[in-house]
Amino acid sequence: MSEIRPPSLSGPAPDRAEDDWAALQAQDPASLAREVLRLRAELQARREDQQAFLRVVSHDLRSPVRHVVSYGQLVRELVQESNADPAALQFLDTITQSAQQLGRMIDGLIALGRIGNAELQLQALPLGDVLQDAWRGAQPACAERRVQWVLPDWNALPAVRADLALLRDLLHHLLDNAIKFTRLREEARIELAAAQHGPWVELTLRDNGAGYKPEHQAQLFGVFQRLHSTRDFDGLGLGLAAARRIVDRLGGDLQLQGQPDQGCTVTLRLPQA
Repeated sequence: MSEIRPPSLSGPAPDRAEDDWAALQAQDPASLAREVLRLRAELQARREDQQAFLRVVSHDLRSPVRHVVSYGQLVRELVQESNADPAALQFLDTITQSAQQLGRMIDGLIALGRIGNAELQLQALPLGDVLQDAWRGAQPACAERRVQWVLPDWNALPAVRADLALLRDLLHHLLDNAIKFTRLREEARIELAAAQHGPWVELTLRDNGAGYKPEHQAQLFGVFQRLHSTRDFDGLGLGLAAARRIVDRLGGDLQLQGQPDQGCTVTLRLPQA
């Protein structure tokens, strides 16, 4: 009988998942096969429920937000024509901006939820090619800035086993994070390096950006968690949350280390192809 692997589940704690799989392996092959089929069916049902929920969120929450923005702008025009107190216009602008921000947060949550529903197509991928494409795509964000890039030999990088779409999104989030938080540097420095360690490929990304306080380590991957003021750095606080979810789905590991005003080091580990 060929080896039966556990279904790819995103979310449970690793220790619990390992204990559950150890219990399954103790069963006879026929019972094990039935249990795996049951778990796969349960996983599919949960994904379908989540997709239905995301459709509801996408339509039912976006609609009132659009109404607030549209009618807020109409009211602003009426108030402006009436020569009302300028403070009233500022209040209406705040309402509109807050509604627009809420709309972006809804869109971000929907995108975050879809990571867990994406159909995985795991394959051997040349990390150098995918990383180089991601780096090129990040260059417009560096326009009119002094950014010193320390880049690896793209052709020398090992291959990884991953889903192409998710890997592209993951690298985009990590590069975007480094570019964003080095924005206040007169000369930003971003270094990329990769090496093979046993069954893993380790990608390291270092920057000389704003960094963060070590006591905030636990907040790094939280949804809408921001460690810096919106006056200094824009964004919703979803980039690292999305990156962590992608890494979990790919069976890898993501770690960050940083110090205030001393930059950040991101270490990504993915299975070797």
